[in-house]
Amino acid sequence: RNAAQALDNVPGDREIKLRTRVARGVTLSKRRYRLALALFIEDNGPGVPEAIRDKIFFPLVSGREGGSGLGLTIAQTFIAQHNGAIECDSVPGRTIFTILLPLEFHRAGA
Repeated sequence: RNAAQALDNVPGDREIKLRTRVARGVTLSKRRYRLALALFIEDNGPGVPEAIRDKIFFPLVSGREGGSGLGLTIAQTFIAQHNGAIECDSVPGRTIFTILLPLEFHRAGA
């Protein structure tokens, strides 16, 4: 939803891309995982305002008028509950959120 809202006032072609891959040898929450799911959410919106880039995961921080500032905080909490991580890389014209979630497979009877 954040990516779609970021594109509200973008002229021309608006893009939201979702990409996935398997990452190998990832450390999350101070634990090493052999495999992790990497999910990339990219848009070509205006970018996260520089003044709040370091704070976007804090409660009540929003760069959008009328925004509650809770969405990314809640997302980060859910991801952390699954031993994952979320980060943001943003410049004007491109923002990428990267979510990493550990993949663990258990054998039946193990």
